[in-house]
Amino acid sequence: MTHDFLVYLSKTVGLIWLMGFFLVVVIRTYSPSRRRGYDAVARSILQGEGNGDE
Repeated sequence: MTHDFLVYLSKTVGLIWLMGFFLVVVIRTYSPSRRRGYDAVARSILQGEGNGDE
């Protein structure tokens, strides 16, 4: 294995891995089944639940 081959391999595998990770994050973020949980978290910050500001 030459240095050039290892650089090519690491760039290719790294690109594929990062693209896959990005797709997983986007799919999990915009999944309709998670909307209720995200809405609850967004409202809980505004209502002051759990920090004594009631």
